Amino acid sequence: MPAAPASSPAHTSCFLHPQREAAARCVGCGRAFCRECVTALDRRMYCAACFKEKTSKKLKSRRDWFLVTTSMQIVTGLFGLWLTAYFIGRLLVEIPSSFHEGTVWEKLTPQGR
Repeated sequence: MPAAPASSPAHTSCFLHPQREAAARCVGCGRAFCRECVTALDRRMYCAACFKEKTSKKLKSRRDWFLVTTSMQIVTGLFGLWLTAYFIGRLLVEIPSSFHEGTVWEKLTPQGR
């Protein structure tokens, strides 16, 4: 039987624990680590340093709304609410007073009833 290659994890030692046998290689840095030193992320094994780097990139906040700040979003939202209330108020003012008095309904119903 041919001997296993020297680069296989079974014949190398852990990068952090030289007395332990390596179980996997980190996808990020390529170093060999024991089972206690690697963490699975998306079915791939990462060492603690690469895992921290990989997950910290996901935690960075994205700037949305084309770089508009949160305060500008609040001001825009409040202006939109005010504008909506203004136009609803204008619509209510435009309703004729005969609608509120009930005379509009008299015109729509037959005289016999």
